[in-house]
Amino acid sequence: MSVALAFAILLSAVSWAAAAERSWPGAPPDCWKEERIIHNTEFADLWKANTVFKKLPVGEIKPGVYSPNKGYYFIVENGRPHGAVTIFAEKPYLIRIEFSELFGLADVKWINEKLLFIRPWWGRIAATDLIYDVEAERVIHSDGVIDAYQAFLQYRESCPMNGCECITMTLE
Repeated sequence: MSVALAFAILLSAVSWAAAAERSWPGAPPDCWKEERIIHNTEFADLWKANTVFKKLPVGEIKPGVYSPNKGYYFIVENGRPHGAVTIFAEKPYLIRIEFSELFGLADVKWINEKLLFIRPWWGRIAATDLIYDVEAERVIHSDGVIDAYQAFLQYRESCPMNGCECITMTLE
């Protein structure tokens, strides 16, 4: 292998590593004080393939978590691989949001009087943040989520060997 070819390969590897460092939405994990969840667009639309919206007749549903205006409420059926959020929004039917290929539902809560936050987890690392408008009956925002705990641990373990720009914790 020629010296020029070896240099080109080394230069591209260094450029790729630098680009990988810039892919974090803030500082890289060696600069974090603790693990965190980060957002990206990679899983933002994953919910579309794994979510069904249904209208159900109003029946015997027990009130769950009321909205701040006390007019609406939801109940959560958390499970794996299926889960659901059923919403009463003062209409002659219930809205049921059913998730499949689910690892679990987390943080289902009211944002305000009509907006509901739902975080379906698709695995141990990937999730989607959804904001659902119960009056308009539609998802108005979706954002991909990654639990970066593993990345944090990997950086923490590799920094003593590979070096990092700003390791902030004491390594044992």
